[in-house]
Amino acid sequence: MDELIQLQEIKKIYRRKHHETFALDGINLNIHRGELIAIMGPSGSGKSTLLNILGLIDFPTEGDFFLKGNSLQEIKNHKMHKTRNQTIGFVFQFFALLKDYSVLDNVALPLTYRKLKHKDRVAKAQLYIEKVGLKEHMHKKTDELSGGQQQRTAIARALVGEPELILADEPTGNLDRKTGEEIMNLLQQLHQEGKTVIIVTHDLEVAKRCNRIIEIVDGKINRDQVQ
Repeated sequence: MDELIQLQEIKKIYRRKHHETFALDGINLNIHRGELIAIMGPSGSGKSTLLNILGLIDFPTEGDFFLKGNSLQEIKNHKMHKTRNQTIGFVFQFFALLKDYSVLDNVALPLTYRKLKHKDRVAKAQLYIEKVGLKEHMHKKTDELSGGQQQRTAIARALVGEPELILADEPTGNLDRKTGEEIMNLLQQLHQEGKTVIIVTHDLEVAKRCNRIIEIVDGKINRDQVQ
C-alpha cells in the first residue's frame, strides 16, 4: 500500500514559563492509503492532539510530517487551507453543524471554497446527502434532527469534497449503541470504497471493527496492532 502520511519523531510540547508538557513525545507512524484505523488511549493521552496534527488543524513542535510525500513546510507554502479542504474530511463527536442552516446548506459549505457554480454545489451536496440516507431531511434545519441524523449530516459534509482521508473524533461517542453501530457501518462502507479512515475512540467495540489499532499512552505509541 502507498503511504499517505509519515510522522517522524513528532513532538507536541506546551511550554509555560519553566514547565514543559509533552502532549506527544516522539511519534513515529506511517499511514497507508485505504487503511481503517482506530486510535485509542486514556483521556489526556494525546490521541486527539495526534488527530489534529494528522488533519493539519494543529502542528508539531518538533519532528517531520509528510502528507502524500510533501513536507509540512511545502504544504504551508502552497496554501494550507486548500490542502485541508481538498484532502481531508472531518467528523466530530458533537457534529459541529450550523444549527440555523439546513442539512443541504451544511453539507454544501465546504464547496463554497471551490470554484463551482451554485447549482453544481447543490447537486453534489444532494448526492452525498442521499448517500448517507437523509434525502427526505435535506431541507430541515439540523437542530430538528436526531443525534444520528446530525452525525450522518456531518459525514456527508466530510465527504462532499471527495477527500482521500476521513478523520473522525469520537464519532459514536454522543450516540446510543444502535445509532453508533449505524454510523460505524457507514464509516466501514467508506473504507471499503477506498477511503482512508482514522477514528479516535474510547469504545473497544468500535476499535474491533477497524483493521488496525494504535494505542497512545502519555504521548507515546504503546501499541500498533494490525488485526
